[in-house]
Amino acid sequence: MCIKKDRHENQLKETLAIIRPRLQIAYDLVPSLALRKKKMSRKLLVKFVNRNPRNLEMLGLQAPPTGYDLEVDRQRRSFIYKAGLVRSKAHTEAQLFHYRNGVVLRASTKEESISSQLYSNVDTCAAWNLGRVLALRCLMSGIHFAIAADSEEAIQRSQHLKAFYDSLVNGGLTLGEPPHVEHTYRNDRSLTYDSYEIHHTREDKTDEQ
Repeated sequence: MCIKKDRHENQLKETLAIIRPRLQIAYDLVPSLALRKKKMSRKLLVKFVNRNPRNLEMLGLQAPPTGYDLEVDRQRRSFIYKAGLVRSKAHTEAQLFHYRNGVVLRASTKEESISSQLYSNVDTCAAWNLGRVLALRCLMSGIHFAIAADSEEAIQRSQHLKAFYDSLVNGGLTLGEPPHVEHTYRNDRSLTYDSYEIHHTREDKTDEQ
């Protein structure tokens, strides 16, 4: 028993002799690594460039285009994203419009992976499933809000449109956009002037005179 105990103690001493220098080296490197990490974090905090062109929209700072206050369909003209359904004789396509870049996302029965799962490419079931696919692609792209491209009366008259927009809502997409954050001195200290709202009048519409 004494021989085994002595052998075990010798093994522990040899192991400690090997590990102790490595621990000392690691201990000496900790302050330098911490200081280096601190300097790097300071450099990153000084200037940060966000290259995502949709960043302002995701933060709610992007204002939708205005100038349609006297239009009947002004609610469908002032938007960031707008979802709509385009139907033809042979195919159906769901589209997501951006106010500046046009169609940015689409789901169509022309895609073989979609048409192979449908009985018909132009029935109500196709419109409903296209809404599901478009809603999923919107959420995967970071888009959670969009307005409807059709009026409420048109949606109630068409079973295809009603099924399409219902599936968008069930898929997690919100039909409607929240108001954007106003550009004020509270969120931008470089703003040195007072903004005021312009209330349009009939005389502003020179095209009807």
